[in-house]
Amino acid sequence: MAKSPIGYCGLYCAGCEIYIASTTSNERHKTKLAKRFAKELGKKITADDIHCWGCHANNRHCWGKKCFFRKCAADKGIDFCYQCHEFPCEKLGEFYEKHPEARENLAQVCKIGVDSYISELINRGEKGKKKNL
Repeated sequence: MAKSPIGYCGLYCAGCEIYIASTTSNERHKTKLAKRFAKELGKKITADDIHCWGCHANNRHCWGKKCFFRKCAADKGIDFCYQCHEFPCEKLGEFYEKHPEARENLAQVCKIGVDSYISELINRGEKGKKKNL
């Protein structure tokens, strides 16, 4: 279902606990995540709410369905934010202050291509950045 484990903004989806729990159908992990997020966010979240196959998935029902970057990139018909003539926009700049690893990932995708970068991550045994959430 997922097309790329790198999000429009550069987050490495394959390193995200929600993505991992979803793509492995790990219900126990989804339940643990739901409890943690419910406490952190102060709202009701169930294991059924924990689902994401990455921003590039055909299934648009995911954890980040309200993500500004996902909607913006999809509306513009681009695969990654760096392909936009407004890159980096103000919102992306603010986002990168909290998620510098996403900027680094996107810079590498721009430089060598998504397939080559994913191969590099796999060859290094990269598990991704856990700050994606």
